[in-house]
This record gives sequence, structure tokens and C-alpha cells, in this order.
Amino acid sequence: MAKMIGLSRNLKMPWLNKVVEFVEEGFSEAEIKNQLNEYLAFEITSPTNIRKTRELLMNIWVYENPTSKKIKEKGLQLIKKYPEYRMSIHWCEMLSVFPVFMDITTIIGKLAVYEDKFTTAQIRQKLYDEYGERAAILHSSAKLLQTIKDMGAIKQVKTGVYNIQKTKISKPDVVDYMLFTLMQCSQSSYRTVEQLGDFKALFPFDYQVSREQIQMDDDFVYSTFGNEITVALK
Repeated sequence: MAKMIGLSRNLKMPWLNKVVEFVEEGFSEAEIKNQLNEYLAFEITSPTNIRKTRELLMNIWVYENPTSKKIKEKGLQLIKKYPEYRMSIHWCEMLSVFPVFMDITTIIGKLAVYEDKFTTAQIRQKLYDEYGERAAILHSSAKLLQTIKDMGAIKQVKTGVYNIQKTKISKPDVVDYMLFTLMQCSQSSYRTVEQLGDFKALFPFDYQVSREQIQMDDDFVYSTFGNEITVALK
């Protein structure tokens, strides 16, 4: 059975910020739908595309999702505390909600090991390998890359060619949140400290893993496995 894609509209940072704003203001689910319909109508003319885009945004920050419930709660707290890190927090929530976003960012992260640029053709071929060679991938890969570009993680240098744009994450609790998200999504039983610094899906972020910060974070268990120091989720 073919894997579900689930993310077929490009999303913009102002839209992601706006849905978080509605959540923070305490609007109900129905109120957020109405607010988003009005807000998105300024940029999207098709009612069908408004609805599709609205539902993607609500899947990220409004609807209940067992995998992302705690990630969402922590993310909302951090956005309020560090609004300058909203992009990295949106990124993590999208990783937890959309497997295809995890897949494409991991693909880009693997390509980034060798050089800081990649092509649309490389991404599509990798997605074809994972999801099958179907028309939906051609459409979705363009929307996914546009979303990642709009979030500031990549820059188009010419048709079909992108450079990776790095963002430094200097707040240890934001780094911990990113690591928590990736471990939760991958259902890792444990990781070494070195492995925590090598999550390919976090390719646009320049971050350092602090052993001391992890030890102080109640979401992690810090121990020794063999001769290596390991980290697990509680």
C-alpha cells in the first residue's frame, strides 16, 4: 500500500505564526477555523485551497495528535518565551505531524553531509524511492520545497538548485526541545550524545548538545551504556 503524503500545500511562516496567535488567544477550534478562513482569503482565492491550507495549519497547532501532544505543549511555551525561535519550533511540530516532512528534511540533511547545495531532481528521486513514482509526488515535492524555502531553511540559487541556509540555536532549552521532538518521533530507545548532534532532519540548525542541560531536563534520562554516555526519554 502506498504511503500517505499528507502535505500537499505550501505553508508560509506568517500563516504558521497566525494560527499560534489564535491558539494563544484562547479561541475555540471553530473560532480558529473561521479566523483562518478570513485570514487566508487575503492570499488564497480558491475556497478549496483555503480549506486544505487551513486544515494543514490546524493539524500542526490545533488538532489533537497522540505523537505531537507533548511536543505541541512544549512548543507553545517556548514560542511565548523565545519568539525569535518560532521557525525552529514550527519545524519540530511539522516533523511530528507530517511523516513526509520528516522524510524530505532527512533526505536534504543526508545530501548536506557532502555539500551545501542540492537539486530538485535529487529530492524527487529520493521521494519516488520512498513513496512510489506517482503524480502526487511531483506536485507535493514542489510544495514541500516551497514551504522549506519560505521558512528560510533553503535558498533557490537558480532553477532547480538550492543552497542550505543555517540558523544558529543558542538557547539550550530550545535545543533540548528539538532533540526531544526527534527522539519522540523516531521512537528511539536511546541515543549517544554524539548521535543527538546528528539528526539529519534538523539540517538547517546549527546547535550544540549540552550534557549539563540534558541532565537537568526532566524529559531525559542520562546514563552510561557500555563505554558510552547515552540519553533516553523518560
